Amino acid sequence: MLERQCTDWQFAREDLKRTPSVSCGWTVEREELDRAKACSLIYSASRKLQLPQITSASACVYLHRFFMRHSLKEYHHYNIAATCLFFACKAEESLRKLENFIPVIVYYASKGNRRAPPGTSEFEKWRTVILRTEVVLLQALCFDMVIDHPHAALIDLATTLQLPQRLTQMAWSFIADCMRLPLCIVHLPKAIACASVVLAAKVSSSEVADAAGRLMVDSVWIEKTGVHKSAVDEIVQWILGFYAREAQARKAAAAAAAASGHGSVADHSHLAGASRTTPTYSPTPPSTASPIPHALPSPSSDLK
Repeated sequence: MLERQCTDWQFAREDLKRTPSVSCGWTVEREELDRAKACSLIYSASRKLQLPQITSASACVYLHRFFMRHSLKEYHHYNIAATCLFFACKAEESLRKLENFIPVIVYYASKGNRRAPPGTSEFEKWRTVILRTEVVLLQALCFDMVIDHPHAALIDLATTLQLPQRLTQMAWSFIADCMRLPLCIVHLPKAIACASVVLAAKVSSSEVADAAGRLMVDSVWIEKTGVHKSAVDEIVQWILGFYAREAQARKAAAAAAAASGHGSVADHSHLAGASRTTPTYSPTPPSTASPIPHALPSPSSDLK
């Protein structure tokens, strides 16, 4: 029987066309890029802070859930990225002190152009942003911190299908890219894990075999996992399409920088749907009065 599951945080892809950000004027593509950039900040800071991958993955899920209730117009994606990661450190029991956490966030959020040692005004601005926004984040998440990650599903797949270690490692990397997109609120963890294996197999020109060594086409082994192949196909096309859009955005930014005769690619990152984030981004602390969160779209009745 094919696996079906419904949670309050599982949506149809169509729901991404009516998020609070889209209602405030963002295009679906621009919101996707802003979310991805926020998750990239999460991953960069996580590596520097030597956080477990599960912590950064949880932070990405929190971020995607948050922006189903609040808009990018209300909250800058870097502010939410920092808050989600700091909260994930608590939720996943990988605590980091703000004195160590904030300087790393500032470094990557500003593309290395700012420093924020404790005691500076920049440090205090970020400290205020994180602590005030953390309350809003918890409210937006409805205090639901339980997450099923595709990483565990991948480990099960690797064992069941006896995947080669190199293929499994590549699939693990693709999961990290999947977490940058709102795939985790549209598709189930096992479907994302299956799609990561498909992507890894394509890149490495490998094929999945059964216990007897017989090669299995994707439709065979995917159905054996209890996942709809149509869901896996959608995830694969989604991530490949995003790679293409992201490359196009970088190319447009580079062309704009070259045409202007000065400035870096980051100065023109708003082109091709990217947000207007400068390399010297510095937050504005939110007011104590938080915007009322938007009601969640009704969960899809036909989850993949």
